[in-house]
Amino acid sequence: MAVSMSKAVMKEWLKAVPLFSDLSDGELEMVASTSRSLSSRKGACTFEEGATAECCYVLTSGKAKLVLSAEGGVEIILGVLNPRGIVGEVALLDGSTRSADLIATDDCHFIRIPKPSFDILRTNLKFEQRVVAHVVSLLRDANDQVRITASLPALSKVAWCLARIARREGTRRGGTITIPKRTHQEMAEMTGCSRETVTRALAALKKKKCLTWDEQTMTLDVEALQRVLRRDLQIEPAWQPAMSV
Repeated sequence: MAVSMSKAVMKEWLKAVPLFSDLSDGELEMVASTSRSLSSRKGACTFEEGATAECCYVLTSGKAKLVLSAEGGVEIILGVLNPRGIVGEVALLDGSTRSADLIATDDCHFIRIPKPSFDILRTNLKFEQRVVAHVVSLLRDANDQVRITASLPALSKVAWCLARIARREGTRRGGTITIPKRTHQEMAEMTGCSRETVTRALAALKKKKCLTWDEQTMTLDVEALQRVLRRDLQIEPAWQPAMSV
């Protein structure tokens, strides 16, 4: 379903997306002139795995998730899309089909950018280099998710999941990071655990003073959670650059 969004408003939204932030005014004008806005109701599928990729999307409001369907009706969440996030761009690079479903978890509004406009941007060498760096970052993130969900105990998986959310959505205040509260089921789908296992792991992390929560948010203790990640994952969590306020 289409929604009204002026070209000027589209330009402002596009400028706020890291991948598009260095585009010239003329390039932003071109993309905004050829794009359209649309909405997706909560629970609706914006695109499906295996579908032809004719565009990419920038989310302007709401929240959506990238989902793989597994045997027995199990869903694996590959990522959560927040406002100013871009999705669907990777399939435009090689003409492949969609690799996952995009499901709206809230009522969502998107800017739909057609493939021909994206291809024009790629003739700009600086933009193409940003695309390459962006795809490499996505690949590293996907590799981490596969390694962690396939080989580590539940407590480590949930700790990693919290750090991943913090890196993308957290607000840093001194020695703590606040993130939007996730349901146990959503975290189970992100880590490959059962909901009950996530509940037990969160309780254990709370006992270790790694986190607390209320109705709306979770508050992570940076030092305590780092100890868990260093010990169990042998990694230094890369969350600090994205968390400063």
